[in-house]
Amino acid sequence: MFMKRFLILAILAASFNFFKLDAQSSIPAAQSVFIYNFTRLIEWPSEYKSGDFTIGVIGSAEIFNELKNYTSSKMVGAQPIKVVRFNTVEEISKCHILFCAYGKTKDIPGMLSKLSGNSTLLVAENKASIEKGAAINFVIIEDKLKFELKLSNASSLGLKVHSNLENMAVVKY
Repeated sequence: MFMKRFLILAILAASFNFFKLDAQSSIPAAQSVFIYNFTRLIEWPSEYKSGDFTIGVIGSAEIFNELKNYTSSKMVGAQPIKVVRFNTVEEISKCHILFCAYGKTKDIPGMLSKLSGNSTLLVAENKASIEKGAAINFVIIEDKLKFELKLSNASSLGLKVHSNLENMAVVKY
């Protein structure tokens, strides 16, 4: 059991820390891998552990398509993954994770208001998004996709972040 857990954590660490971007791996494809791996290192409250595991996307058809492809037939625990695209803040409904594309970060306050009372992990790709309430923000450093983490934004929603995810973040707020 220990060896299996160690192997899984080693694979996750490799995918988080060494996802070098090149002509063969697009940013949305890399972000999809990260988002799926976040599901393994974050614990949602018990009321979120049945039914579909929903990942919402606002502002990017490309990341929506990549996530749908990457997560098809994958599960989070015993929950099948469902990827939903939202075109406007008004369309947003309860989900486990909401990815907010760069061009939509100005709408984060409205997204948080719409999701008020839910335990939704907000993931974005604009540094200002952390200050607006996102828990995770993607950054590119030396041609590698990495992420920043604001633990208090996650914990305020009842989410428990595994220490391995904390350790993999390039910046922790």
